Amino acid sequence: MRVIGGSAKGQRLHSLPGESTRPTLDRIKESIFNMIQLYVLDAKVLDLFAGSGALGIEALSRGAAECCFVDGQRDSIQVISDNLAKTKLTAGSSVLSMDYQRALTTLKGQGKTFDLIFLDPPYKKGLAGEALRLIEKEDLLSPRGLIIVEQDHRETLTTSEEQYLLWKEKKYGNTIIRILKKNPESSPGGGSVEKRNLSR
Repeated sequence: MRVIGGSAKGQRLHSLPGESTRPTLDRIKESIFNMIQLYVLDAKVLDLFAGSGALGIEALSRGAAECCFVDGQRDSIQVISDNLAKTKLTAGSSVLSMDYQRALTTLKGQGKTFDLIFLDPPYKKGLAGEALRLIEKEDLLSPRGLIIVEQDHRETLTTSEEQYLLWKEKKYGNTIIRILKKNPESSPGGGSVEKRNLSR
């Protein structure tokens, strides 16, 4: 696992031992950043379920202004800190050691919004939809922002009809990437009771 582009290009990143985490493969990460490259420079980034921090670090390496890394596992927090130090990308970064629900509520209380939100939870636990609903509720995505969701291709993803639009979707083996954009006609905080299933 390495940084694909930018100031830290080629740097190998530490990963978590064991099988409890599933880092994004380099080929998938490269494809994601090819799709969102025009949105990265000077972006405010949230790397939720950050794991090793590889997605947020890639964004910082490519010129994002700042990144908040969130993970509830102590081992992950240490690996993220080590990887930030190794890549010399600690400036502009912050790390929250807490579960995603508490973190999203905390960030809302701090008045934060983000231009890019990476949402890469453990597969097959329904966490992507839960996190997305809380992101909608707390209105954490900036008006022109993107949410990048990585899931097992058999998982469904449901979001409010009024709040987000499916912008891009790509499948890689058993992994599917869905990129959501804010609906320009949406109202702050969502509130729609109608739901749309984005799975195909």
